Amino acid sequence: MRLLHVSHQYYPAIGGAERYITDLSEELARRGHVADVYTSRSLDYHTWENCLPKFDVVNGVRVHRFRSVKRTAVGWRVLRYGLNGYANTRAAWYQPFIWAGNGPVCPGMVGALLHDAPTYDLVHIVNLHYAHAWLAYKLARARNLPVVISPLLHAEQWVTHDIGYMWKMLCAADAIITMTVAERDYLLDRACPAPIVVGGSGIRLADFPALEADTCRAYFGIPPQARVLLFLGRKADYKGLDLCLRAFTELRAQHPSLYFLAIGPETDFSQRLWREYGDLPGLIVRPAVTTHERFMALAACDVLALPSVGESFGIVYLEAWAYRKPVIGARIDSVASLVTDGLDGVLVAPHDAADVARALSWLLEHESAARAMGEQGRLKLERRYTVERIADIVEGCYARVLRKRRTFTSGAGSPS
Repeated sequence: MRLLHVSHQYYPAIGGAERYITDLSEELARRGHVADVYTSRSLDYHTWENCLPKFDVVNGVRVHRFRSVKRTAVGWRVLRYGLNGYANTRAAWYQPFIWAGNGPVCPGMVGALLHDAPTYDLVHIVNLHYAHAWLAYKLARARNLPVVISPLLHAEQWVTHDIGYMWKMLCAADAIITMTVAERDYLLDRACPAPIVVGGSGIRLADFPALEADTCRAYFGIPPQARVLLFLGRKADYKGLDLCLRAFTELRAQHPSLYFLAIGPETDFSQRLWREYGDLPGLIVRPAVTTHERFMALAACDVLALPSVGESFGIVYLEAWAYRKPVIGARIDSVASLVTDGLDGVLVAPHDAADVARALSWLLEHESAARAMGEQGRLKLERRYTVERIADIVEGCYARVLRKRRTFTSGAGSPS
């Protein structure tokens, strides 16, 4: 198959969507498919600053990057104007402001898609709510190409999917690949007519080296006999870092050997937190780290906590399970579709620091049960959430879409 993947960003950009499409594209290329990528030249979705090369070949994947309009304070005001107006009125007038404010707006992608689209069998759009999605959808349709969408919608965040033009794209897609059963059920409950396949994200177990916990703890300045809580992810307000800090503050009096390792790109929100909590004993803060340091943090911890309320999937839970660590996640539909409460992790009430503290305290006091949860997570990972298994599912979806399209066009005529 000749496949065109269109994403707002791509490796080396960091994020769940970027990781998903990078792993998928590379695995499909390894299997002999053409898996080209159209994306922006950005590493930062806040600004869409153009800093990556126009073209690159990464592990067999040809990556075409297009210059985007930089998002400034004006762009953010445009987005807020559109979202606020649409939330109050649902008027179509506001949708262009949402599209332009979201970005990335890549004019060069228009001509490239119109010219190159006929050379592909199928277009797969990743991440519905950014501007690239509508652009790729319209131009693929103009060239009569089948469209598969991985929306990565957050049911709890209407701005990721519940805009008129976004919903129309979903309903008219040849197939939708969701991250979780919860995402699928949400679309079915809303009577989305497109065929839906539950995919998910995955990791390559071979990429995760065996690491000795004490050595990794020493790297971060943590004593070997300590108990370690890890937060790993972008330190945005919805990720639950503040809840973890409050839980850690409450529990360290009872568990003086407890350390909190907070790793991930900083934000304005986290910088405000550090002004309040930065002097806490046992708190170790690191910004964005290398991949190997990320692995070291996972090997060093006893528990991973990410009580985020804005996840479409949560690949960091898989990474913790790769090192047989139990996880704490928020009881939202997407996370509950991945983490089985009491089996491979603990689910807590959203926005509830006291519940995070209770879950962490229980895991610290029941070491054997915590280790068993980590082992169960590893088993689930091996069965269902490897890159190879996810690629099997997506590859099968593509094949069904193309068979249906060929049958349809050779019979009743081309779709309108």
